[in-house]
Amino acid sequence: MDIFKVIKEKSCSIDFKAKNKQDCIKKLADLISLSVEELDSDAIFEALMERENSGSTGFDSGIAIPHAKLKGLKEFSVCIAVSKKGIDFDSIDKKKSFLFFVIIGPEERTKEHLQILAQISRLSRNRNTQKELYNAKSVEALIEAFIHHTSESMKTQKITKKQMLLFVILNELRFYDDILEIFIGQGITGVNIIDSSGVKDQLSNIPLFGDFLNFLGDHTDERKTIMAIIPESEVNKITLSIEELMGDLDKHTGAMVMALDIPYIKGTLEA
Repeated sequence: MDIFKVIKEKSCSIDFKAKNKQDCIKKLADLISLSVEELDSDAIFEALMERENSGSTGFDSGIAIPHAKLKGLKEFSVCIAVSKKGIDFDSIDKKKSFLFFVIIGPEERTKEHLQILAQISRLSRNRNTQKELYNAKSVEALIEAFIHHTSESMKTQKITKKQMLLFVILNELRFYDDILEIFIGQGITGVNIIDSSGVKDQLSNIPLFGDFLNFLGDHTDERKTIMAIIPESEVNKITLSIEELMGDLDKHTGAMVMALDIPYIKGTLEA
């Protein structure tokens, strides 16, 4: 889904203020309800609070992404609110939140909801995006900056029907969540994940090689192998997105990306 198609200009603000987290969510519900005909502000507030009570959506770097699925809602709505002074939103880094992205959507359209969440999560971590949104002088400029950065992040090659089996073998597990966001942001939820290990863990079970384990270093050999069937046109894009996170994969051993032709397929990885 293209996020810029569901951004609601009249529900955005560049001068958002709130006393505390609950007041913040109430005012965000009031704001986004301006673009929703089916539900009132109270229903949206209750849904956002219910989601928030299961775990804070205040992330690091001053970003918060409150969101909820609502029965009776027909379409998605997204709004952005900028707080110049920041609001205590129980963020994971214990710092104030300055940029709020609110997402509400139909209860039954979970896949699209996940896709929007992942896209906004990746987009909002871009320092240039954060700076432009925070410094926007008008709601129009805020929307323009959001659409510009969304369009840049969504550029794709011409889609073909050919499918590939993509493997991402990840050695640096600190990037695991970010890489899953890349897949979900592209609408690829049929992903299979295998806990795996390299040769060091295997050799540790063979007495013959016990004296040589230090040669391989002290770091853990735990890995994740991520598998997905994707359009051929997406292979390069996903690889480039991973390299934006990790750097040139040819210059270190943090991960390997491999794509294979599929001579035969039946069934799906979708749950």
